[in-house]
Amino acid sequence: MTDRALHEALRQKAEQEPLHLPSNFAYTTMRRIQQEQRVRERQERVTAAVTIAVCCLLGIGGIIYFYGEALLRGCRAMVQESEGFSMVPGIAFCFLFLATLNYFLHRHFSKL
Repeated sequence: MTDRALHEALRQKAEQEPLHLPSNFAYTTMRRIQQEQRVRERQERVTAAVTIAVCCLLGIGGIIYFYGEALLRGCRAMVQESEGFSMVPGIAFCFLFLATLNYFLHRHFSKL
């Protein structure tokens, strides 16, 4: 019986004082939605950046762990022998080419 009386009292109050929304209700609601979307997008970007950084660090760590000794020996041999320096221009050219290709592909596909 108490529930019924409570419901009746609430219904009567709602009939006496109708709910009024502010005049700019739609604007403030859309603004709040846009703000929440910006926060969500920022969280996604931060999560993506952290994930990429962790994957890169794990990859570099794995390479060093598995191939570190061989890479160190190769670098020492390249420094000690004069023939080792002949590979540097080729490696520099490949690096420059791949970096330029990465730049142009990123510009092209980031617009899509």
